[in-house]
Amino acid sequence: MTVIDFSSALHAAFEAPDPREAVNRIKNVVAHELSQTDIRATVKKTDFFNHSFAPDLVLSWPNERDRFVFLKSDTRPDVLRDDVDAIRKHDPIVFALDPVHGDLLRADADGTTERNDDTLLADSRGMEVLIHSRHNDPVVGLASSAVLQGGRGLLTQTEAEAMASSVAAGFNGAQHLDSAATAAAVAQISGHFDKRRTSRLLRFLGAVWVGSGGTASNFPGEQDVTGDLDGAALEFLLELPPLDDFEFWRRIGRSLTLEAISRLHLEGDSENLQHLVGSNLDVLHARACRILERQRELGEPEGDEFRWAIERDMLCLRGSRSTTYFAAKVDELKVEAQSAEGISLEELLRRAEQRRTPISELELATPTRTVSYATVNRDDVSHDAELLKLSKTFSSTAYVQTAVASLFGSRPLVCDFPTRTGKGRTAAKFPLGTFAPVALSLLTSLTRSERQALDQVTRYYFEEQPELTLFEIEATTSARRSGSIEGGAATPKQIEP
Repeated sequence: MTVIDFSSALHAAFEAPDPREAVNRIKNVVAHELSQTDIRATVKKTDFFNHSFAPDLVLSWPNERDRFVFLKSDTRPDVLRDDVDAIRKHDPIVFALDPVHGDLLRADADGTTERNDDTLLADSRGMEVLIHSRHNDPVVGLASSAVLQGGRGLLTQTEAEAMASSVAAGFNGAQHLDSAATAAAVAQISGHFDKRRTSRLLRFLGAVWVGSGGTASNFPGEQDVTGDLDGAALEFLLELPPLDDFEFWRRIGRSLTLEAISRLHLEGDSENLQHLVGSNLDVLHARACRILERQRELGEPEGDEFRWAIERDMLCLRGSRSTTYFAAKVDELKVEAQSAEGISLEELLRRAEQRRTPISELELATPTRTVSYATVNRDDVSHDAELLKLSKTFSSTAYVQTAVASLFGSRPLVCDFPTRTGKGRTAAKFPLGTFAPVALSLLTSLTRSERQALDQVTRYYFEEQPELTLFEIEATTSARRSGSIEGGAATPKQIEP
């Protein structure tokens, strides 16, 4: 909806013969405008209109404070200033139905006292600038969302244009370590948002700055940008056009957890999600996984490629025939298992050999008997001659129900074949770079091309890496680009098929 469309729709709403219907239409027009500014916001209408103390609309977001919206049809400076003064203690959005001229919020009536509250006075022209800027430059969407949640001051066409251009230029400047452009964005953000949203937006710019090779100490501005990215900022970053830069995504993701990624709301399997997860397979740890069969969707390209995605509030790895869901806790696996039989001992040994995965114990079962097998020292039993002899005494209906794989020499991974579920024994967790290929290889029968595709999606995994924070600079950047690593850090390697 353009400014002209908004004005026409608003005029038509005022012309409704029934006053109640007119009010309802006016609210619908403004609610649509606000939802276009931030698609994550839920807009609720109240039973009031143009009231002095009760809001006309209420904006809400998950895990965020609600924000009141007051609609004002009389934009004469003295009247509008009095209306704002009566409700500013709520830090609301005052949405003027006609264009606003002049900054009515900067000072008291005598022009002497600077305002310190977080009231936002906006009109449709300012909102439209943000809506169209967000479509033309997705990073502006982060600012438009923050405007509704915690914008302050005046938001007319002029202010919105300055904000949109500054945020877009600041993001580009942070990517290229341009201090002037980034500093201009920092100044714009600091003056137009409350403390919480200011902190989030600056952490976003700071993350891009450091991800591009800068340091927290030379980030323009005096703000503290060393906190973690919040979910909204990370979502916007992931939804931007693909950025194929290993070092950038590795710096961004060093403080992330599996739980934080699982809470993100993303459409599809974005390329940037592939880069983020693939660059941080050593710090993203899971305790449990479950594999479900899937059929190729209509229009889905042929091939055995594996792709990271977020489904059912879980990070998952989609293949052509299965989806593997990962969770930090067993009870956070939010998918029902698909019941099946166990596998033969020969099949287990074949799968273990493909990844050279040591099996420390297993359980064989027939319809009437169950036998557990393990050595005293819990070492690898997959080549144990006694086990092979024992298996021959069972009938052809004997299947392996569970097996325990030893990862990193000491951490046991319990594989349940009837449910195709893997989990760490006791509190054991595993980096996704090891967990994903081992669990998939043991719990499913992979073709050669699928094993190669799995190696490809985990190609940047290294087993031993220091725990770096978001804003620590990796000393290995130049060494990696030249093909060598100093200081004992491992180089990316593919797991052997």
